[in-house]
Formats: sequence, structure tokens, C-alpha cells
Amino acid sequence: MSRVLQSFFVGLCLAGLWLAIFWPMQVVAQTGGVFATDSDAPISIQADKMTLLRNGARAELLGNAALAQGPLSLTARAVTLFYSDAAPRSLTRITAAEEVHIISQTGREVFGDTAVYSVSDEQMTVSGNVRVIDTRDNAEANTLTGARLVINMRDGTSRITGAANVSKNATQNGEHGSEQGSGQTSGRARIQLKPNSSR
Repeated sequence: MSRVLQSFFVGLCLAGLWLAIFWPMQVVAQTGGVFATDSDAPISIQADKMTLLRNGARAELLGNAALAQGPLSLTARAVTLFYSDAAPRSLTRITAAEEVHIISQTGREVFGDTAVYSVSDEQMTVSGNVRVIDTRDNAEANTLTGARLVINMRDGTSRITGAANVSKNATQNGEHGSEQGSGQTSGRARIQLKPNSSR
């Protein structure tokens, strides 16, 4: 076999090896796994301060805002609730900003810059420096990063897009322990909403 053919053959083998190693990772990077969700469950909301705006068409929650719907919970520095303009008003959209942290009872956590929950579409979209962490193993945590994560609240499926990358054996406690918050609820405003009911 000539040197040219040998070089070509070796190149094909290396290309095949590269695909064998990295192709499965690219497929995995398109999904953030399955999240535990219940789109019919009431939405429980807490914050240090709540302000009604535009005659009740919008509500702003500031200071350690926390939302929970069934087995899925979300915390952020600021949350805004949007209601329909026509009476009877119903909840249409929820936005969260700054230090967004989502926890699923399946053992997955999500960190991002912003989150938007569309009630009609039953979709949660997390954007900006998205990290999906599988915390089912206490000793090690696998991390999936990207620019945007969409969670289907009906069945819990999700997909992550934009410069997705998989990192294994990331230390959960060392990197994210300080983002959990104190969990104190004394003196906080509280509200519980039915997603599909008028207020």
C-alpha cells in the first residue's frame, strides 16, 4: 500500500474514531432530560414584596421570589406575572430574571439568566448561560450547558440549544452551593394561583 493510501486510510480511521466519541455527545446535548412536571397543579408564589401594576394586569415580585408548581420549583431575584386584559383576567405569562434556579424532583437543576413560562403553551424557556445539572448522584454531577432550554410542562421533556456542551464529574456543592438561598419564609408575601382559572 502506498504512503498516500496509508495516510488516507489512517485519516478515515481517525475521523471514524472522532465521530464515535463525539457524535453521541452531540445528540445528548440537544436534550436536557426529563423533568418532573404537573401543568394542572396550582402555582404557589412567594416574594419579599409584591406590587400590582396597570390596574392588576401585571404583578411584580421582588426579593427572593419563589414559584412552585407540583414537583417543579423556581427561584429568582425578580418575577413578573402577566394577566389577560379582558375580564375575567387570567394568568398568561410568568417571567423571571436574575439568578434563575429551577429544581425538579427528578434530580435535575437548571441555572440561567432569565426564564419565561407561557401558560397557554405550557412551556418554560430558560435563556442565558443555561446549565442543566443532574444531581441524582450525590458524589458527582453531570452538567449540560447551552444558550437556551425549553421545558415542555405537559410531559416534562426538554431540549437545549446554542453552543451546547456536556461536562461530567462537576462538583455540585463547590460550584453551586451558595445559590441555594436561606429558604426562610417568615414575613413573606404569598399567593397561590390556578393556571387555567380566572382571578
